[in-house]
Amino acid sequence: MRRSSIPVRSRPRAHAISLALGVSYIFRALPVLGACDNNAPQSGETVTCDTRPPNPSTLPIIAVPGSVNVTINVLPGTEIDVIDNNVVLVRDASIVTNAGTLRVSGNDFDGMSSQGSASGHNTLVNRGAVFTAGASSEAMLNRGAAVMMRNETGGTLTTTGANAAAMNDFASPGGGTLINNGSLVTSGSGSVGMGANTGGDTVINNGSITTTGASAHAMFADGGIVGGVGQNVLTNNGTIDVSGLNAHGIVSLDATTGAISNTGSIVAHGAGGLGMFVASRAAITNTTGGNIVSQSASGIIANGGGTLDNAGTIQGATGVTVAGGAETITNSGTILGTSGEGIVASGKISVSVTNTGAISGGAGVAVRTDTGNDTFNMNGGTVTGQIRQGDGIDAFTMTAGQVDSLDQGDGRDTFTMSGGRIVGAIVSGDVVRITNGRIGNVDLNVGANIYEMSGGQIDGNVTSAQSDDTFNLSGGTIGGRVNLGSGNNALTITGGSIGQGVATTFGADTLTWSGGTIAGPVSLGAGNDSAVIRNLNAGALAPTTAFDGGPGVDSLTFDNVQTNGLARFSNWETVNASNGTQLTFDANGLTLGDAATGAGTLNLDATSTIFAGGIGRTSIQPAIAGQLVALNNAGTIDLTNGGPGTSDAFVVSGNYTGNDGRLLVQSTLGADASPSDRLVIAQGAGTGTTSIGVTNVGGAGALTTGDGILVVQSTNGAATSAGAFTLAHPAEAGAYAYYLFKGGVSGGTADNWYLRSSVPPAPAPAPAPPTNPPTNPPTNPPTNPPTNPPTNPPTPPVPAPTPMAAAGTPPLPPPPPAGSAPTPLYRMEVPVYAELPPMARELTVQQIGTFHERQGEQALLTEDGMLPAAWARVWGGHATQHNSGAADPEFSGGIGGVQIGHDIYADTTPGGHRNHYGFLLGFARASGDVNGFALGFPNADAGHLSLNAYSAGLYWTHIGPGGWYTDAVLLGSSLTAEPQSNRGVGASTHGSAFAASFEAGLPVPLSAALAIEPQAQLIWQHASLNDIDDGISTVSFHEANGFIGRLGVRLYGHVDAAGTTLEPYLRANLWRYFGATDTATFAGSTVIPTSVSATTVQFGAGIVAKVSARGSLFANVAYSTNVGGSNRSSIGGGLGVRWKW
Repeated sequence: MRRSSIPVRSRPRAHAISLALGVSYIFRALPVLGACDNNAPQSGETVTCDTRPPNPSTLPIIAVPGSVNVTINVLPGTEIDVIDNNVVLVRDASIVTNAGTLRVSGNDFDGMSSQGSASGHNTLVNRGAVFTAGASSEAMLNRGAAVMMRNETGGTLTTTGANAAAMNDFASPGGGTLINNGSLVTSGSGSVGMGANTGGDTVINNGSITTTGASAHAMFADGGIVGGVGQNVLTNNGTIDVSGLNAHGIVSLDATTGAISNTGSIVAHGAGGLGMFVASRAAITNTTGGNIVSQSASGIIANGGGTLDNAGTIQGATGVTVAGGAETITNSGTILGTSGEGIVASGKISVSVTNTGAISGGAGVAVRTDTGNDTFNMNGGTVTGQIRQGDGIDAFTMTAGQVDSLDQGDGRDTFTMSGGRIVGAIVSGDVVRITNGRIGNVDLNVGANIYEMSGGQIDGNVTSAQSDDTFNLSGGTIGGRVNLGSGNNALTITGGSIGQGVATTFGADTLTWSGGTIAGPVSLGAGNDSAVIRNLNAGALAPTTAFDGGPGVDSLTFDNVQTNGLARFSNWETVNASNGTQLTFDANGLTLGDAATGAGTLNLDATSTIFAGGIGRTSIQPAIAGQLVALNNAGTIDLTNGGPGTSDAFVVSGNYTGNDGRLLVQSTLGADASPSDRLVIAQGAGTGTTSIGVTNVGGAGALTTGDGILVVQSTNGAATSAGAFTLAHPAEAGAYAYYLFKGGVSGGTADNWYLRSSVPPAPAPAPAPPTNPPTNPPTNPPTNPPTNPPTNPPTPPVPAPTPMAAAGTPPLPPPPPAGSAPTPLYRMEVPVYAELPPMARELTVQQIGTFHERQGEQALLTEDGMLPAAWARVWGGHATQHNSGAADPEFSGGIGGVQIGHDIYADTTPGGHRNHYGFLLGFARASGDVNGFALGFPNADAGHLSLNAYSAGLYWTHIGPGGWYTDAVLLGSSLTAEPQSNRGVGASTHGSAFAASFEAGLPVPLSAALAIEPQAQLIWQHASLNDIDDGISTVSFHEANGFIGRLGVRLYGHVDAAGTTLEPYLRANLWRYFGATDTATFAGSTVIPTSVSATTVQFGAGIVAKVSARGSLFANVAYSTNVGGSNRSSIGGGLGVRWKW
């Protein structure tokens, strides 16, 4: 825009000054005439003009040249009318006060004129009226330094000629003061109300200024007219009304900084009339209540820079126009452009606007700047219309208020918002930072934009049409879509929300998303893009309908993410799951690659998991059928998460590599082909190392005799390496342990992996090759060959594979011979539990023992009466007990106990028969190791068994004449058992046991001190044990009734020594354990029988000592071993005491 200018004419006044000098000398020579007592005062004189005739006077009052300190008073009612001369003229340090009426006719003459040689300091005061009618004829004019010009309240200054100011300071030294408290009226063209054509003046209007002429400005300052430098101060506290063509309210042409202040009203009515024109640098203030109005042009034109502080109202066709210099505008009031902008700047100048008020434009643009580096601070209020910042390097800051829209133009602009609202769009913001507030849309239409948002709201879209943008969202809401242009865009989303997705076009874009939500699709377009999703759960990702890498070689990383709906993550060539990521598949699976690349790779780190349970079949498939995807698994594929189902299949359509990965499946551990989850490898290869964790779902365990239970399936030509899969932990159900094998026993299963509870037999040997055909041709060969040779030779059968145990499988026994039954793999606890019922009965039998082990010798039982005697014994030893059956258990350990007994009653018949009736209490314990058939091996070290018996019983011993005896015992025991395998699996249980024994012996004397005693004994026993559950299976016990028979002989003697009677003895017994069969039933289905059948021979020795009339001691030792049936052996002894009361 062309710099606005004000036409100002410096008028010649030389002839008027000469005339005034001449007149002053004439009046000094004449006597005083008219109403004034002196028309040519000299220094120090005072002139008074009053209403004496002639009134009006026609003579001027001209101070003598060189005079000082002249005082002129024109009293009220006095009128002086002068033609072609000044009415009043003073020199230096003089005072003129007009309370009457002064009139001037003629060009270039003034009503009140001040001159000075150097010092000036004149004072011109008007309380009356001054009228001038000529061109360049001012009401008040000063040409001396530091004048004081005052138009007091009630005073009027009126000019009608052209270029005739009401008040005008034309002094070169400047420093004057012009104050209007009354009324100033001019009607001539170029006639200003108050003029400061000098520097350093203070011009104040407290009254009214009215001009009607063209270019007749109300207040005017130009310090350069008479060589000044400006720095005038203009203040309007009253009313200014200008109506002429190009007539302005206030004009400042100062060359240096001045100050302009308005608290009143300024109205410019005429065409081209401005409220204010400032051509040089100035500080402009329009205070609260101040009004600056142009009805046809700008309210203010500021051409020279400076500051504008508006708290009032500025109005014009354009509110404020800035050109030619940097301007700082602070608006807390109203700036209104009725047909143009509220604020407009032209040229390469920098404009700074701070707004808390109202700015509006009449053509849709409220603020428009040009190519300068502009700043706009929106701290409140409203801007109605667009802010258009132009093509410089602009800055916009908003903390409050409302703006219709913002266009920052070209250049590297910045936008900062912490509050308020932009109803429409912001356009071309190169660097955008939003912490709060609300915006309609954001349109970044240049390149390399930076968008940072931590709060606030965008109603619509954030769009960039160019390239290489940086987008950071940490808070706030974007209601629409984020559309970034081509190039290498970088997006970081740590919070906030996006309502309708994210899209980029061609380029190598990067997206990091660690907080907030994105509703709708995400599409990164063509190019080699990369995305990282971090620390988000399924709820945060649920609103995202698609996450598309687009064409190119793209990479997606999940970092500590929990997500489902993986089909929406499409067109990615590499997908990484890391740092505890959980990928939950559905039936739609995950597709890798795009229409050009065809396939891709999923990398699962050691902390991450794929969940694919409860959905049946799902897969990782290529974008182009027939291509091979790759799954590198260092983490976990979990098919157990969807409930107790066992029919899930996770399909990898390509290559699977386990990097110490894990596969978790649910299987019904039973017989062959029991249902199980499985990993399916299609077309590719299964390599690396993966451990398979098996959870049993409802399987009771069973013997596998065929392929087994399928857990890894290879299809469509896929192959698996020998060490690709291992078993993560024991897979067990019921009585069985299941091992993992590569390959089944049927054709076409060599690359499958099965769970088996047996070692399959060796494959049948290959058929022998055919023998050589006979060397002699047939004697009568056929005359004609067959007319129909076979068209399709028979397809040879697929050879049956040899199953191979997975790496890490415990050692296995050799396979059984071909055609044999498979070797079952009983788990380690089976022989321990199988040994429990036989051992419970054996502990009861050991407590009964024999009569002599409990009581010592029948000769000791001589008492009669009630409670005649008591006895006690301790016993113990080591026993090995082997039982035959499916698990062939064998116990080896210690057995011992303690018993106390008491005869309740004893009597003796006349015929010499004695009876002893009593009771006994006892505690017994068996604790030892158990071996048996486990994990395919006989005599395997299986575990440990502990049994405690708390017993009570009754006995009746009858001793006949000659020493023969019978002994009957009934015994009941409460049992506690703690079976446990060597790997720490077991469960405690309780039970009970009962036994009945009948024994008889007949001593036969061999000499006076030696006898032999044949013996016989029969024991019945029964034990009952509660069921157990060891966490793998329930185990229930069925205990048989057992019978044990004994035939024995005792050789004993009688020795008296030192008052003690001793009876040493030797004994031999033949024990027979009749074949009772116990069972342990696992999970209600697998029955493990155990048979107790053995014949043992026992040899022992003992001694009985009667140490006093009341007390006796007895002791024994024995050794036994089997002579038939199962292996049994023991060695032990006992020590007892009997006391007669």
